[in-house]
Amino acid sequence: MGSRLFISIALISFSALSAANDFGADSQAAFLSADQAFVADIWMDGEQATVAWQIAPGYYLYGHALAFELDGAILQASIPAGEPYRDEHFGDVSIYRDQLFVALPPEAARGTLTVHYQGCADAGLCYPPTQRSFTLPPP
Repeated sequence: MGSRLFISIALISFSALSAANDFGADSQAAFLSADQAFVADIWMDGEQATVAWQIAPGYYLYGHALAFELDGAILQASIPAGEPYRDEHFGDVSIYRDQLFVALPPEAARGTLTVHYQGCADAGLCYPPTQRSFTLPPP
């Protein structure tokens, strides 16, 4: 009797643990990494540098988190109008879905460009602020 009870409890515990591990793996796998959700790249057209993001479906970038530096100095960029969004943490903000193109001023044609950004998944995961650096002109 005692060994049957022990085996029953062990099987129930193992099943519950297995289900919990499966759930955890599925919920983690459901979210992309920041680099997969927000693919940042840069291209040059003559002396004009443009930063482009491809934003995965179900994800968005915050407009207020976009910042640009050239060789460590703040760079003013003309950021297009975004989609109005009511955020539970930041209030009324602009967001970008699908893709975003930001043309940089001519002085950004040479040097090290660092872009700062932050985004979230519609399903509730928000990523920490991220930065990516590019050498201009690109090779």
